Amino acid sequence: EDLAVMRTSLLPSIVRTVSFNLNRKNMEGRLFELAKVYNPKSLPLEELPVENMRLSLALFGENEDFFTAKGVVEGIVNNFAFGKTVKYVPCDLKAMHPTRSAYVLIDGKIVGYFGQVNPVVAEKLDIDKPVYAGEVYYDVLKEAFNGKIVFKQISKFPVVERDLAILIDDNVACDKIIDCIKNNAGEFIDEVKLFDVYKGNQVEAGKKSMAFNLLFVSNERTLSVGEIDLAIQNILKALREELGAILR
Repeated sequence: EDLAVMRTSLLPSIVRTVSFNLNRKNMEGRLFELAKVYNPKSLPLEELPVENMRLSLALFGENEDFFTAKGVVEGIVNNFAFGKTVKYVPCDLKAMHPTRSAYVLIDGKIVGYFGQVNPVVAEKLDIDKPVYAGEVYYDVLKEAFNGKIVFKQISKFPVVERDLAILIDDNVACDKIIDCIKNNAGEFIDEVKLFDVYKGNQVEAGKKSMAFNLLFVSNERTLSVGEIDLAIQNILKALREELGAILR
């Protein structure tokens, strides 16, 4: 009977399903649902609501966290938005954790959100463990897909790999750091990936340690050690001046 109602969001349903599993000692899992939501144009209803397709997802278990959830969302979004600008900005939905959730944007348009379910909401559903969930606005995401197949030449010259660990204020978003690195790394930067975040006894209060893997490559020649060192110096200078970060 409770499934007969036209839902305005898929999030409550999938979080209740997580609660159902946890209460029956199924302590880990990944769930999804692709279904329509119905949003009224006005209340009380005077005309049929707007129907949109959404994809909801939930992850729970000791091996799941914000970053595994982000990885799932990235895997979905990147298949539709190859070659477009994908951004993650803080999410202000009350159902989500205030600092462990994000909206997903493609070329400035919101296509979904994800993160940890607000512990206050989880407690009301008898959930005492972190649950990571979200929704992808499938109709909006579908519009971003241009249907083109893009090929990128693989360089015959070696890729130079560097790891960079920085200490930075806890409230600085990862996207800002990655943008700063890419904007100041020069023309040969190929990829920047976050691979570690640490907050604990070895880091002062209000700070976090973040480690990034940087790949440099040229399609025309082998890059020199001097070129890479100069790029790293430029990156560190920009991180310090623009974001207040220091090398760890």
